[in-house]
Amino acid sequence: MFRLSCAAAALIAICVASSAWAEAPPEPIVRLITEAAKTGDAAKLDQAAAASKTAYPQSAAEIDTLVASLRAQAEMARIARLQQAGFFEGWSGEGEIGASETTGTSHNTTVAAGIKLNKDGIDWQHHIIGLIDYQRSNGVTTANRDLASYEADYHFSPQLFATGLVQWEQDKFAGFNRRFTETFGAGYQIINTPAFTWQISGGPAWRQTSLITGRSESDLSAHGATQFAWHLTAATVFTEDAGLYVGGRDDTYYSTTALTTNILGNLSARLSFNINVESNPPPGIQNTSTISRVTLVYSF
Repeated sequence: MFRLSCAAAALIAICVASSAWAEAPPEPIVRLITEAAKTGDAAKLDQAAAASKTAYPQSAAEIDTLVASLRAQAEMARIARLQQAGFFEGWSGEGEIGASETTGTSHNTTVAAGIKLNKDGIDWQHHIIGLIDYQRSNGVTTANRDLASYEADYHFSPQLFATGLVQWEQDKFAGFNRRFTETFGAGYQIINTPAFTWQISGGPAWRQTSLITGRSESDLSAHGATQFAWHLTAATVFTEDAGLYVGGRDDTYYSTTALTTNILGNLSARLSFNINVESNPPPGIQNTSTISRVTLVYSF
């Protein structure tokens, strides 16, 4: 009985000591964490929480509780906002443009422009892309490629999703006047952290191609794609967007590698390299084409 009473007394003493040691975070710390949460940037919130716990280790549990509460509130607000938004609301994206002209012994004109739009819903994600690449040298057009696509993804979980894509493109220097592509398949988010994101997808694809020779082709192919982003610093990101179509009359491989660095506010500079390979182009057409770009990018 005496031993039991001693154990109970010791337990009460430990609880009292723990309660005395734990402290509510000071008001400046609460404001710091709350302001970080308002930015919507998970990395900033994590940094504020880590710095606060280092400065006030006795308040670590209370800080974790505050951060969890702010995250839950933000998620509830996000879901409510998405439920009320119409299809044409809630889009974000970027516009990209680069142009140059040289005169004198040679006269060269280059234009590169693009737009990317993204909309995140509760289960659905929508992506719209438009690209133009044009080059003229000494009165002769040497590059002229246009592309427009729409992709819709339905997420079964944070990692697994179904995806569908419709795309139109024209590139006479790759051997076709126009090409329509429809794909359907599944994708998986392999990595999704503030520093790295990486996803893969694949499925069947139906492509209808009008060649510069006047012949038309329709092919059933297999499509695979991957998108990777690595945030080297807070201002610089490396991206890779690659894929392939195999199994039809003409296999295609494409890849765009880019390095984007923030300049000021929403304005960034981008250096990118695109390669496109067609396995069976018409006679007189090279099977590999590349485009290097230096562009300005505005995010919105």
